[in-house]
Amino acid sequence: MVFSLFNRKDRQDSRRAREAVLARTADSRPGPNPDTLAAQREAARRTEEKINQIESEMIAAAAVARAGADRPPMGPATAARAEAPTVPQAARPAPVADPATAFLGDQAGAMAIDVNGSALPSVLEEAAILYSNGQAQPASLALRQALADSGLGAYQSLAWLMLLDLHQALGDRQSFEALALEYAARFESSPPGWSEQLGAPASGARAGAANGIAAVDFPPILDAAVAAQVDSIVAASARRRETVADFGRVESVDADAAEALLRLLRHFEKSPNALVVRGGEALFAAARNAIEPGRRDPSEAGWMLALQALRVLGRQQAFEDLSIEYCVTYEVSPPSWEPIATTVRAGEPVAADLAAPVAPQRQEADAFALRGDVVGRMQAELQGLRTHAAARREVVVDCRGLRRMEFVAAGDLLNEVVTMRSAGKQVLFVEPNYLVYALMLVMGIQELAEIRRRKI
Repeated sequence: MVFSLFNRKDRQDSRRAREAVLARTADSRPGPNPDTLAAQREAARRTEEKINQIESEMIAAAAVARAGADRPPMGPATAARAEAPTVPQAARPAPVADPATAFLGDQAGAMAIDVNGSALPSVLEEAAILYSNGQAQPASLALRQALADSGLGAYQSLAWLMLLDLHQALGDRQSFEALALEYAARFESSPPGWSEQLGAPASGARAGAANGIAAVDFPPILDAAVAAQVDSIVAASARRRETVADFGRVESVDADAAEALLRLLRHFEKSPNALVVRGGEALFAAARNAIEPGRRDPSEAGWMLALQALRVLGRQQAFEDLSIEYCVTYEVSPPSWEPIATTVRAGEPVAADLAAPVAPQRQEADAFALRGDVVGRMQAELQGLRTHAAARREVVVDCRGLRRMEFVAAGDLLNEVVTMRSAGKQVLFVEPNYLVYALMLVMGIQELAEIRRRKI
């Protein structure tokens, strides 16, 4: 039986019911027999107590139900944290004061941001989670709105630093430099400088500034996370005479990744700058394996990517055969063959070598390095970290080349840190970018390990 919260009529009805019970009890009295009179009074008292108890329970139950109905829905950050791996409070050792100082030296000059615990403002939590899941543009919008929010207090500078790092991750130097000037005026201090390391499209990316060529290696598994990589390549393409996209390691591609890669190819078909596609056969094979003749998938992106790959490879007959299968599957007219734009081609770059690629950043002494985009369950990274940490009491993780970490990967990293702390190890994360830093605060990693912030 479902009870609503008692209003005035409910209370009046309750009182009338109680009075009726008491009246019936009084009317049943046989007479002024002193022995029975005391018993009747006791029975009436117990009856009234029972009614009061039932009424109180009904009111309490209704209040709980109403409180649950009135509670606002969880925001994206709160909902995401609710789905994250949970660590019992008893399993969380006290934070470490300053581990691995011998490895890193004195970093007193590092900029301090006053944050307490993991209670980030919700807008910063949401921006960190959006970016971690490959949604760079919504994260940018949230951070833009946060810049003018005076209610952020001590966290306001963190919002600015997160947005600056986001522009770097997207390769948007023009927006970065404009925001850096605003930052200098707002905080009366020097802004961060542009970093090619943070602006690299992904792990394995190489750039040759001298000849305007950039090369990007795509990972074996292509999913929704590749959208952020595509955003970065597109944003940086205006500064590059030629971009080399290497799909030689690709083994699988899903519909979300196919949509992003179609956007990449269409961008360069209209661009004055060149895109060289290496590993086009591997890309076609992965796209072809994701589709099936006669199976009408909700998204046609896999079919379109396979057809585009054949255009890049110049395989007209295979294109026409696949277009017929597409026509039969979706009951539409088959796409017609058109040669790919001259700005997109298969093969080697114009310059056989990439002329002095940017040297990788020097790794911290005796540290395990996380680089590029860490996505999925990060099994390979965690196995490497376990091997590195096996014989060490102080575990240093160099995050200076870490561009993005997916939310699920951050959850796995949290669990690994719990395991290491339970084994008596001290853990230090060195200079993650501020988007990754905010995600670590959302996850509560700072309760278990020290996070050394990057110098401005």
